Amino acid sequence: MGCGESVLPLTGVSGREITTDTLLLAELAGDVPCRVCFDLGTGTGEVLKNAGLHDNFSVGIDISFEALKVFDKAFGQPVNCPVEMVSSIFSAGCADLVLANPPYNTADNGRTSPDPMRREAREGDSLLLYRFIFAGAHLLEPGGCMIITGKPATLSKTETGMLAAGFYRLERFEKQGVSAVKAFLLRKP
Repeated sequence: MGCGESVLPLTGVSGREITTDTLLLAELAGDVPCRVCFDLGTGTGEVLKNAGLHDNFSVGIDISFEALKVFDKAFGQPVNCPVEMVSSIFSAGCADLVLANPPYNTADNGRTSPDPMRREAREGDSLLLYRFIFAGAHLLEPGGCMIITGKPATLSKTETGMLAAGFYRLERFEKQGVSAVKAFLLRKP
């Protein structure tokens, strides 16, 4: 199984499946204690639904009205917001966990999905990965954790962006054709 493949049904949208990157992100998030969690590029909110986070406040941010319509509010608050506007709308340092599954297809790579919601969720320009990373750094308090998934081919770009944004203690994870990086925001002196 690679990105976008799974056998588990996506409970929010009939006929679609939970992707391997969603499952990996949810698995890693479930091991991180937090009070406030943001999920950048939340889509239908399946990461928050499957992460098993308890006793916290969660916010799912996405630009797709269609995806957010089926977001289950029992697992967080959906917010329609482009990642580029996160630093203008949300206070700096308001979270201790940020999750992200940014789009991974650009004009020069990847196949497009025939499903309009998935196509919108997977396509972006070449700088979008870095916008997600810097939005996560803005939201996190010093010492907070960010976990970001993507294709193994983007792993070095992800790590470079995270180091540039002030993250340290980067850990790599790979599972069934998907990679993830877990890192912590440098504490301020």
